[in-house]
Amino acid sequence: MKSSLLARQLQSLFGGEKDEGFRLALAQARNGNSAPLLAQLEPLIEQVDSAYAAYVNLNQWTTVLSGDALMDWNLLTGAIDVKRGWKEMLGYDKTELGDSVVQWQQLLHPEDARRFQEALAVHVERRDRWFELECRLRGKDGGWRWCLMRGAVAARDAAGQPVRLLLLQRDIASFKRTQAELIEARDLAESASQARGTFLANMSHEIRTPMNGIIGMTELALDTDLDAEQRHYLRTVKSSAESLLGIVNDVLDFSKIEAGKMDIEAVAFPVEEVIFEAVRVLAVDAHSKGLELVVDVAPGVPERLVGDPTRLRQLLLNLVGNAIKFTERGEVCVRVEIETGAAGDVLLHVTVRDTGMGIPLSKQQAIFAAFTQADASTTRRFGGTGLGLAICTKLVQLMQGQIWLESEEGKGSCFHFTARMGYVDDAGEQPDAEESFTGRRALVVEKNAGAALCLQTMLERQGIKTAVLAEPAQAVTAIDMNRTLDQAFDYLLVDVDMPAPGGMALIESWRQAGQHERVLALLTTDNQRREIGRLRELGVQVHLMKPVGRGDISAALMLLEQQGRERQSDFGPAQPEASRSLRILLVDDNPVNQEVARRLLQKQGHRIKIANHGGEAVDMFEQGSFDVILLDMQMPVMGGVEAAEAIRARELRRSWVVSREFQPIYIIAMSANAQGSDREQCLAAGMNDYVVKPLILDELHAALAKVPAAGDGNWVSASSVGGVLADGCLDLPGALANLGDVDLLVTMASMFLEDWQNYIDKLARALHARDAANSRLHAHTLKGLLAMFNAEVARAHALMIEGAMTGESQDWDEVGHEFSALQSEMARIRPQLMRFVEKRSVD
Repeated sequence: MKSSLLARQLQSLFGGEKDEGFRLALAQARNGNSAPLLAQLEPLIEQVDSAYAAYVNLNQWTTVLSGDALMDWNLLTGAIDVKRGWKEMLGYDKTELGDSVVQWQQLLHPEDARRFQEALAVHVERRDRWFELECRLRGKDGGWRWCLMRGAVAARDAAGQPVRLLLLQRDIASFKRTQAELIEARDLAESASQARGTFLANMSHEIRTPMNGIIGMTELALDTDLDAEQRHYLRTVKSSAESLLGIVNDVLDFSKIEAGKMDIEAVAFPVEEVIFEAVRVLAVDAHSKGLELVVDVAPGVPERLVGDPTRLRQLLLNLVGNAIKFTERGEVCVRVEIETGAAGDVLLHVTVRDTGMGIPLSKQQAIFAAFTQADASTTRRFGGTGLGLAICTKLVQLMQGQIWLESEEGKGSCFHFTARMGYVDDAGEQPDAEESFTGRRALVVEKNAGAALCLQTMLERQGIKTAVLAEPAQAVTAIDMNRTLDQAFDYLLVDVDMPAPGGMALIESWRQAGQHERVLALLTTDNQRREIGRLRELGVQVHLMKPVGRGDISAALMLLEQQGRERQSDFGPAQPEASRSLRILLVDDNPVNQEVARRLLQKQGHRIKIANHGGEAVDMFEQGSFDVILLDMQMPVMGGVEAAEAIRARELRRSWVVSREFQPIYIIAMSANAQGSDREQCLAAGMNDYVVKPLILDELHAALAKVPAAGDGNWVSASSVGGVLADGCLDLPGALANLGDVDLLVTMASMFLEDWQNYIDKLARALHARDAANSRLHAHTLKGLLAMFNAEVARAHALMIEGAMTGESQDWDEVGHEFSALQSEMARIRPQLMRFVEKRSVD
C-alpha cells in the first residue's frame, strides 16, 4: 500500500510513465514487488531530499518580497525553469528575452560576471547554505541596475555536482544611490573637518599671539607713572584681555575635540608631581579667598603611570578652578586613588570636592553640555563660556573614563572622573626613606581637619607617630607637658595662619623655650612673602607650602635631619695634598672605571663615595651631603640624564621648602661620547659641566676647579630672583637690576618661553629658504629678547646672524654654524629660565 502511494507521488512529481523502464518498475510495484522501482528511484529520491533541504535553507535566509525576482536555474539544460519577475525588474517584457542562463549572464556587468562565478564556485565547493553578492545588470534603457543576488544549490547529481540553482534577485538601486550620497557627504565632511582643523591651528596662533602681546604690554604700561584714572582703564583692559583669551582657549579646545583633532598621548609621567603642579597653579586664588586647598594622594597610587599628563592637568585645572570659583568659604579637596586595576593598566579615580553653593538636582546633567551653566546669573557673576565641563567630558571619554557629579544645593559639590592609565613597573623606583624616621614623634597643629588628616597620613607613612590638634591652646599645653616629661616631640608642624597662641606666636614661644623640637612652618601662598623673613629671624629653617605633597614632606624632613649634623666623617679624613678637598659622589657601573676615577680623585685629596647606577645615586644624594657629583651617562637601572633630572627635581622641591639659602649641587657628566649632541643633552638636563672618558687628570682637575665653594655666587635664596647664573650664559640678577621688578621679569620670561620654539622655527625657516630679509628680522627679534635676560653668549650669536644678513651677499654656511651655536646656547638657557619661572610662581 505504501509502495503504491509512493509510486503515485513520484509519478506525479517526475512524470515517470513516459519512461519505459520506469513504467515496468511501476507495474511490478503495483503487484507487490517494489524493489526494482525503489532501486531505480533512489537517485531521484536523493534529488528530492536535496531540493527540499535547499528550499528550507532558502526560506530561512530570505523572505521573498513582492518586488523581488526568483529564478530556478536548470544547470544541466541552461534553462530558467521558474522565472518570476527578473525581466520586469530590468524593464523588459516577459516575452522580450529568452529564458536561459546564458541570456541572463549576457546582461551581467563584465566586472561582476567574474565575481559571480567565483562566489558560485566557492559555494559549490564549501556547500555553504547560500552565497550573496551585489551585481550590476543592464536594463532595457541601457543603464546598469544594482541588484542583490542570493543563491543556493537546490540539487546535486550522484557525483555531487550541482544540477539546480535557486537565485533571488533584489533591486537595490535606491540603496546604492543613498550609499553614494552618504559617501559623498562623508568625503565633504572630512574635507570640511580638515579645513576646520587647519583653520583652528592658524586661529589658535593668530589670536593668542596678539592677545599675549596686549596683556604683556598692558603689564608694562601699568608699571609706569600713571594717574588713578589711567591705571583703572589699563587694569580693565588687562582683565578683559585675560577673560577674552580664556574664552578663545575654551572655544578652540572644544572645536578641536569636536573635529576629532584632539589626540591623547601615552607617555610615562610622575602622577603626584603632575597633580600638585596643576593644583598649585590655583593655590594663590584659593588662599586669597581664605580657602583651604587639600590634595590627598592615596597610598595605592603608583609613582608613575602611562597616559597624557597634559590632559590630566587640564582636567584638574578646570575642575579645581571651578570649585574655587564657586566656593566662598571652607575648603576644596582633591582626592586621587586607584579604583580598579588589570594586567598592564589601572583606572585612576580623581575626586574634587568643595564646600560651595552646590548644584540643584535638576541642573546636574545639563551642566555637562556645551555652553551651559547651572544658573543664567552665573555667567554674569563669575564669567566663563560654559564649555569647561563639556571639554572635561570629552577629554575623559578620550581617556576611556567617565565623569559624574554628586551635589546638594547649599552644601557643596563633588565631581568625579576616571581615566584609564598604563602601569609602569619601574625597577629603578626609589623606596621611601621610612626607616630613617621610625620611632620619631610629631605634633601637627592645623585648624583644617582635612589638611591635618593628610599630613598625619603622610608622616605615619614615614614611620612617625603623629598627633593632631586643632586648638592652639591645647597644642601649647601638649608641647609643655612633653617637655616637662623630657619627651619633647621630634617635629612640630605649625600652621602659621592661626590666631595666638598658635601660628607665629607658637613658633616664638618655641624659640624662647630653647628650640627642643624641629619646626616645620605650614604656609599659604597668601602669607608666604610676609612670613618667611620672620621665620628666618626665629630660626625656622624649613617651611612647607600648602597644599603639601608626600615628596615635600620627605624633602623637608631630610633637610631637618641634616641641620647641625656633621656628615664629613662618612668620607674619612682629607688628604693633606689637597688645596681644597671636595666631597664627591662618583657614579659609574663599571668597577674598573670606579677604581681609576677613585684613585685619580684621592690623589688630589678629595673624599669619595661610590654609587653603582643612577637610582642609587639619587638615593645617596637624598641621604648624604656632597659638593659635586661625577655622573656617568650610560648605566643600567637609571642613566645619567634621568638621574640628573631627578636630582634637580628634588633640589627644586628643597628650594621651595627651605627658609634659609640653598646651594644646588654641582654635577659633572662623564661620557665616552664626545659629540656635541651629548653635551647639549647633559646641559639641558641641568648638569654643570662635561668631561670625556677615559678620564685625563688635568681635564678632571680643571672641571673640579670650577665647583663653587660654599657662599659663592651660585647660592639660591628662596626669596631672591632665583639665583640662576650657570657659567655666565644667563644673568637673571643682572636682568632684575635693569628692570627693577621681579614679577614683571617673571611675566616676560613666561611670555618668552611660551613662544620659544616659534621664535627658533621662524628663524630656521627663513635661513633654510635663504631669505635674508626675514632672517635678519627674526634674528633681530631673538637678539632683543635674549638681551632682556642678559643671555650674552646667545645674544652674540643672534647678533652675528643679524649682521651677516645686512650685506649684498651672505655666507650661508657660516650663518648655519652660527645658528647651530645659537640653538645649543638656547638649549642651555631654557631649563634655567623655566626653573626661574616655576620657582617664582611658587614663591
